[in-house]
Amino acid sequence: MREELDKDLEEEIEPREMNPTEYRLLTLLFNFFRFPDGLTLTSLRKIMEGFYDNENKDSDRRKLSRDIEELGALGFPIKYYPQKNGKDYVYVLTKDPLVRTLKFSEEELREISALLLKGYSETPKYELYTASRKIFARDLEYFPELKESPEDPKEEAGEAAFQILDALKNKSPIRIRYYKTFPEDAYWKEADPIRLIRKGGQDHYLLAYDREEKSKKRFILPKILTVEVLQGDLLYQARGAKKETEEDRIVHAALFPVHEAKLVEWVCREEGLVKAKLFLTGLPYEEKENTLRFRSTNLEGLLPFLWRWPDALESLEPVELRTVLQESLKEIGELYDSIKGK
Repeated sequence: MREELDKDLEEEIEPREMNPTEYRLLTLLFNFFRFPDGLTLTSLRKIMEGFYDNENKDSDRRKLSRDIEELGALGFPIKYYPQKNGKDYVYVLTKDPLVRTLKFSEEELREISALLLKGYSETPKYELYTASRKIFARDLEYFPELKESPEDPKEEAGEAAFQILDALKNKSPIRIRYYKTFPEDAYWKEADPIRLIRKGGQDHYLLAYDREEKSKKRFILPKILTVEVLQGDLLYQARGAKKETEEDRIVHAALFPVHEAKLVEWVCREEGLVKAKLFLTGLPYEEKENTLRFRSTNLEGLLPFLWRWPDALESLEPVELRTVLQESLKEIGELYDSIKGK
C-alpha cells in the first residue's frame, strides 16, 4: 500500500522566487501575527521600512488599504479602529469565530429551517430568512428535503416560502399574490419560478417568468403573500431566446429600470472605499485609485449607502444624485419632526 501511494505522488513543486508584492504581503501578515493588539500606519512605516516609506503618507495609506483588502480576500480579515487623536488608525488582524465547523444531521437542519421560517412567517424580518439561507451555505440545494407527513411543518412555518421551494424543486408553475408598496394593493400573477437570488445579507428575490407579460421578472420574496401551485408544465424554456442570463441575476436597486442610465462618480475616502465596493457588489463599476464610476438607472437605489455612511465619500456626481440625496434627507427630517411633535 505504501508503495502504491508513493507512485501516485506528484513530482515536487519547483519553488519560485516571490515577487515584491507577495513578499510585502507576507511580511505584513507576519507582523500582524507578532502584534495581535494591532498596528498603526506610523508603526508599520518604522518596522517595515522599505515597504511603506513614501514621502507622501497618504500614498502609503492607500497602499496599506489595498494590501489589507488583498489579505482579507486570502482569508485574513483585518479591521481598523480610529485613534482618539483622530490622526491614525489601529489595524487589527481579527480571529475568525467560525474556524470550528458545526455539523448537523438532516433532521436537525430540517427542524432549524422550520423554526426560522415559522418566525419569519409570524414576523417577517430579513434577518430570520437570511439566517436560514446562511445555514445552508447560501445555496438552494443545501435546504433539506421536506417530505409529506402528518407532522409536515408547512402549515406552521413559512407556507409561501416552502411552496416556492417545492415549486422550484418540482418545476411547477405557480400563482402568487404580490404587492409592490402596500399589502392592501396586492395583485395576482401567474409565473414559472426559475431561481432564488440573494443580494448581500438582506434582500432575497424570486426570478420568475411572467406568463401574462411573457418576460422574466424579479419578485421581492417577503412581498409574496400567497403561493398556489398550478397544474401543467412550465412555459419558460431554459434554452433559446428567453434563457436565463447573468443580467437576470443582478438585483442591485441602482439598476432597477426607473430612468435612463446616468453616469455616477464616487470619490471615496480611504476608509470608505471597501464599504462602497461592497455596497456596489453585483453592479459593474470602474475603479481608479479611490474613484468608482458606474451607470445607474435608479439613483434612489444608492440612497441607503449615502444615508448609512455619509462620511465614506469625498464627493459624488452627478448633481442630480446630490439633489436626490438632499431631498430625501429633508423628507426624513420633516417626518421625524412630525413624529416628535406627536
